[in-house]
This record gives sequence, C-alpha cells and structure tokens, in this order.
Amino acid sequence: MKTTAFIGFSSGWGAQVRETEKGPLSFYDSDVLSSLSLPWVWQETLLPIKTAQEVNLPPGDLTLPYIEDMCRRISSSIEEALRHQQFPVVIGGDHTVAAGTWPGVVHHLKAKQKFGLIWIDAHMDAHTMETSFSHAYHGMPLAMLLGFGEPSMCNLLEEGPVLNPQHVCLIGVRSYEEGEAALLQRLGVRIYFMKEVEERGFKAVFQEALQLVKKETKGFGLSIDLDGFDPDEAPGVGSPAPHGLKAQEVLPVLSMVRHDRLLKALEIVEYNPDLDKDEKTLFLMKDLLLTLLLKNEEKS
Repeated sequence: MKTTAFIGFSSGWGAQVRETEKGPLSFYDSDVLSSLSLPWVWQETLLPIKTAQEVNLPPGDLTLPYIEDMCRRISSSIEEALRHQQFPVVIGGDHTVAAGTWPGVVHHLKAKQKFGLIWIDAHMDAHTMETSFSHAYHGMPLAMLLGFGEPSMCNLLEEGPVLNPQHVCLIGVRSYEEGEAALLQRLGVRIYFMKEVEERGFKAVFQEALQLVKKETKGFGLSIDLDGFDPDEAPGVGSPAPHGLKAQEVLPVLSMVRHDRLLKALEIVEYNPDLDKDEKTLFLMKDLLLTLLLKNEEKS
C-alpha cells in the first residue's frame, strides 16, 4: 500500500500577505490528517532561514535568498519521497513552492519537458520581475518553470526549462495582468478562463486538460491554489478573487484521477489560517485530500 508523504512549506516570502507561512503547521495541528484512512507520514516541515515575523522585507530581490533556499530544500524532500516509492503532497505556504516542487519531481523522473502540469488557480502566476507590479515572487513560479525570470530559479536543479508549454494548462483563471497573459499566449499555454469553465462545466474542462497533460509525457502533477475556489468556500487565502470554482462541482471530477498511476505529486498552496472563517478553507483542504488520496489506499 503506497504511503503519502506530506511535506510542509512554511513560507510566505513570495507573497505580500505572508501569514501563509503559518499554513502547514496549522494544518498539521488540525484533525485533518487523523481523518485520512490511508497510510501517511509527515515527512518534514520546511522553515525559512528567517520568518516574516522575524524580519520585515519588501517584496522583490531581498526575499529571493529565502525563496531559493526553500525551493531547493523542497525539491530535495520531494525526491526523497519519490525514492521511497511514496506519493508526495506539499502543503503551502505561498505558491512560489511550485518552483521547487516540480523541478524535484521532474528531476527524479528524468522527465525534463516531458511532464504535464494542471495549474488550478485564480491567477496565472506567470510574471517576470519586468512585468510584475508588486514584485512578489508568488506571481512568478509558472513563468520560472517555463524558463522565464530569475535565472537561479529557472535553473534550480538543471539548466533549461522544466516544463514544455504544450504540457501545461491553467484552470479557473480570472485575475491577471497583461504582461503575464502575453507571455503565456506567446508560448501557447492552454488557459481555461473562469468564463469557459462556467460555460462548459468543470468536468468537460478537466477531462480535456487531463488529456493534454498526459499526451507524450512521463506523468503529470496537480498544483492547486486555494484561491482558485470562490472566496465564500476558501476565505483563508492571501489573494482572493470573486466568482471562483465551486467545490461541489470540482471534487467529484477530481476523483477521476484516484487510480491514475501517471499522477506523480500534488501541492495545495496559499492556505492562510489567520484569514480563514469557521475553518471553511481547512475543511476544503480535507475534502480535496479525501477525494484525491483514496487512490493511494487502493493502489498496491
């Protein structure tokens, strides 16, 4: 029976609102893990060199050393879990973790530019420092994975882009800026804007996305930013955007990948317990895990 290895990424350095650094430990201290009827381990909780409570820095270059260090360590932790035949689940923390999660997976699988990624998010996260108004790095990880932005982050484990644009798709986007949209459009990344999701339904969109990320790849991953969901259902996030995804439509569809051996890792990010209301966001995380991790109980 395959074991799920949880890894906490306790950093908010990539964001303007940095209480996401409290997310993993708050999640760990909740009763969510005890409710999972499957084998799991809490592999580790990664902490930055200094937390945002210890030192106050503006978004941008001064935060980069903290972010790069954390991303290198999450990559190493991911590879360790995969070497032990475990299924890695990253609990964030802000979305800059993706710039470490997926290089770790891809490096282990020897799947550079042959790996698919479904990015569920209200935002594109495809800025570079030149196009970003805020200079907050959590708006840049997808661009980094595609080879654009800070060189040390784009080449974290090996030189060159981690992902090929044709194997990447975004679902639920509704808040973005011109610069990042232009980059993804130029690269040909498939974006399912929220309007299309509403018109076609999440099921049709997700099925299509699944075909896209599995075609001619060695596997795929799910990167779920909780702000992809409607703020009424996920208030505990730093960058909420109205008119988002609805759990009652999303959860049954995500169960499609329970048995999929090509799903190699999962990350759930941007959990901010300080902003949560009645633990709605925490319960959503629990429902996501119950939906997606049953596959590990059923696989041998």
